[in-house]
Amino acid sequence: MTALIAVLAAALLSSVALAQSLRQLPEDMVVTTMVARGGASVMLGERQVMLSPAAQVRTAENMIVVPSNLYGSYVVGVKTDFQGQVNRIWILSPQERAALAARKK
Repeated sequence: MTALIAVLAAALLSSVALAQSLRQLPEDMVVTTMVARGGASVMLGERQVMLSPAAQVRTAENMIVVPSNLYGSYVVGVKTDFQGQVNRIWILSPQERAALAARKK
């Protein structure tokens, strides 16, 4: 019985630690707002920009989303390719936004 309690406690603690960990985001990404309407382009701040053909969008839960299925307004981290097209987008969680704001200060 004691062993079972110990195993359950360890499982609970490890899941809490995983839930609290933040993703490793690139230092040189640009943080901005994004409005997506399910197409090959998105609004980043006030600019409409093209997504690269290999664009990868990750949700706050770090799951990959097909850009054509993405609708709404988000705070994101963005990286572009050598042609200036957006090729990586990270939708930021509230914890990541707070950590990035603290890092800038």
